[in-house]
Amino acid sequence: YCVIGAGPAGLQIGYFLHRAGRDYLIFERNNHSGSFFSVYPRHRRLISINKRHTGRHNREFNERHDWNSLLSDDDTLLFKHFSQEFFPHSDDMVKYLGEFAQRLGLRVRYSVSMGSVIRHANLLGGQPG
Repeated sequence: YCVIGAGPAGLQIGYFLHRAGRDYLIFERNNHSGSFFSVYPRHRRLISINKRHTGRHNREFNERHDWNSLLSDDDTLLFKHFSQEFFPHSDDMVKYLGEFAQRLGLRVRYSVSMGSVIRHANLLGGQPG
């Protein structure tokens, strides 16, 4: 599988491909994960809240109120461990995404620009159509 971009969506699908034992590679144009958050939002604060305490111990309930964490089996990779702020600084998201990719051993190739992606009909040896 070829995943374009090491932002939140690219890393999340990479995590599930990795966990399923699939052959994949994430291509990122810049030299770090989450590079969008190195520039945006311009005011440097995320508008997605970091609700660290919900008053409940139910994992599903807490996940519904966690707008920044990616899904994984590692509870130390919840975003609340990377920022104490209710409206986190976007640099915290950059650090979080980089740590997520590194600690989970995701296969990311940085500083690679993809001009285009072409699907070859006979790649799997089947008939087109």
